[in-house]
Amino acid sequence: MYHRAFSIRKLGVSDFLGALSILQELVYDQPDQPSTARRHSSPGLGPGLQRRECEGFDDPTTRTTEVKLVRVDQGIDLGHLEDTHDVYKNVIHDEIGVEEATVELDKILNSKPRFNKWIIVMVYGIASAAVGPFAFNARPIDMPMIFLYGILLGILHQVIAPRSELYSNVFEVSASVLTSFIARGLGSITWDVPNGNREYLFCFSAISQSSIALILPGYTVLSSSLELQSHRLVAGSIRMVYAFIYSLFLGYGITVGTTIYGLIDPSASSDVLCPSTGDWGNEYAPRFPFVAGFVLCLLVINQGRWKQAPVMLFIAESGFVVTYFVTQRIGPSSQVANTVGAFTIGVMGNLYSRLWHGHAATSILPGIFVLVPSGLAASGPLLSGIKSSDETRHNISTAINHSSYTEYSVEDSQIYTADLGFGMVQVSIGITVGLFVAALLIYPFGKRRGGLFSF
Repeated sequence: MYHRAFSIRKLGVSDFLGALSILQELVYDQPDQPSTARRHSSPGLGPGLQRRECEGFDDPTTRTTEVKLVRVDQGIDLGHLEDTHDVYKNVIHDEIGVEEATVELDKILNSKPRFNKWIIVMVYGIASAAVGPFAFNARPIDMPMIFLYGILLGILHQVIAPRSELYSNVFEVSASVLTSFIARGLGSITWDVPNGNREYLFCFSAISQSSIALILPGYTVLSSSLELQSHRLVAGSIRMVYAFIYSLFLGYGITVGTTIYGLIDPSASSDVLCPSTGDWGNEYAPRFPFVAGFVLCLLVINQGRWKQAPVMLFIAESGFVVTYFVTQRIGPSSQVANTVGAFTIGVMGNLYSRLWHGHAATSILPGIFVLVPSGLAASGPLLSGIKSSDETRHNISTAINHSSYTEYSVEDSQIYTADLGFGMVQVSIGITVGLFVAALLIYPFGKRRGGLFSF
């Protein structure tokens, strides 16, 4: 009896090591697992913790209740996620016993990361450089700078923040301040072009946004949207509020960094869009190949296995191709493109699970990371930071209409920040609807046994 209860708690810990709570069936819909382990339990999930209420821990006839709180830092490990689900399926189908499952879960929990932190730091730089062309219109000349900034972000995130609890509390703000400050400095460098004019050498917008793309809260908003759609109001609402506050922290950091450099350099760049110079030679060259590179980087960052790469690449590329051409057809402001792209990813992932008995969730996740538009999460605070910087410099240089000008500045800043939050919610809702419709299409009656391991 002890092994059965212990196995359930181990499974809960392994779930969190594998992925976030939006992987619905492992956390919420495990109706078969407690009965297979001959335990009565009622699982529930709050942000940052998983709670399983085990009725009759010692003797079911006593009708006593014991509550176990399992607290694990949330994160995504694609390899652990697949291993945990394999153990779960084997228990459900009576292929292994509870004691053996507990041993397997212990091996998963005690296994070392496949990639050490310094490899991940380097991959942070590669991922930042890869996301720049297809998400932020970065040019070839911008990519080396983006790579260096990505490494800087990786050092702050993977090395310094885990060692200092105090610094981890200000990591987002410090990273956005530092990257936006240096990026605006590089973006303000000019050079002489053959026609005799002077142009900016680097694209400030692409460098600053690509550098922090891996810490933007788009996926957190998606998680909260999925939970709210599933009527899990407490966890979903808290995560939604957290995502808003998190985005405000990033926006604040970008505003501070750009404003400080704007005060230092009166000729600082205020461009928020990269010029179209035709450096790539083909409109598809900066799109599809770099999506594949970004997915491979996500595989390493999230501790996945290389055998998972082909399916992940195919599904992510398919979703991006559909989203790209739908956007070209109906415009970038429509949320239909995100819904159609998510629907494509969901259908292919669930077909992979149903026809080839693969893991739908692990194959879908990188595609979702590509779909969640990082540019939308960064454009609002970037515009606000540039405008705030220009207005602050103007207010310092002239005292004319100071009060009215300041009031206008605050109002515009609030509008830009609100646009950021609402835009992230709109896009995430579109992706959420696409994933739910895809799961409904492939599994209209659900799965009879074991639960649907998908979104």
